[in-house]
Amino acid sequence: MNRLETKQERDAWFVQAVRAHREAMYRVALSMLRQRADAEDAVSEATMQAYAHIGSLRSRENARAWLMRITINACHAALRRRKREAVREIGEAELIADQPQESLPLWALVAQLPPKYGCVLQMFYGEDMRVEEIARALRLPKGTISSRISRGRKLLRALIEKEERQ
Repeated sequence: MNRLETKQERDAWFVQAVRAHREAMYRVALSMLRQRADAEDAVSEATMQAYAHIGSLRSRENARAWLMRITINACHAALRRRKREAVREIGEAELIADQPQESLPLWALVAQLPPKYGCVLQMFYGEDMRVEEIARALRLPKGTISSRISRGRKLLRALIEKEERQ
C-alpha cells in the first residue's frame, strides 16, 4: 500500500477490489461450506477481516489471492464452529439446491468431491484462477495445486461415469 494515499483513496480502492472479487469469494465459500447462508456469512466475515488487515496487503496486484485466502480462512473457521455445534449433516438434496440452476449437473458433482479437491477445481475452473494464484491463496506449493486439480478431475470423471451408468 502506498503510505502517501489518503484513507478515502484506500477505502475506495478496497470497495472496488471487493466488488470485483465478491462473487468469486462467494462461489469458493459455497464450494467449501455448501450452504448459501453460511457462504454469505463467510464472505461478509472475510470482507471485514480484509478491511481490518488491509495494511498487510503487500501489493494490490495480489488482491484477488489475498481476498481468496481470507475467505478460505473464514470458511475454515465456520467449519470449525459447525463441528463444535454438532450441526446436522447436509443432505444431498440440499447440496443440489444450493448450486446455481444453470450449472446444476457438473457443479453438483463437484460439490460431492472432498473439499480439498472441490475448492481447487472451483477456483481453477469456476473462477479462472491460475495455478500460481491458487497456490498463493491456499499457501501451498504449485505442485500440490496441480496434483489436486489432476486428482480432482479424475474423481470428477469417476462421478460422471457413475452418474451415466445409473
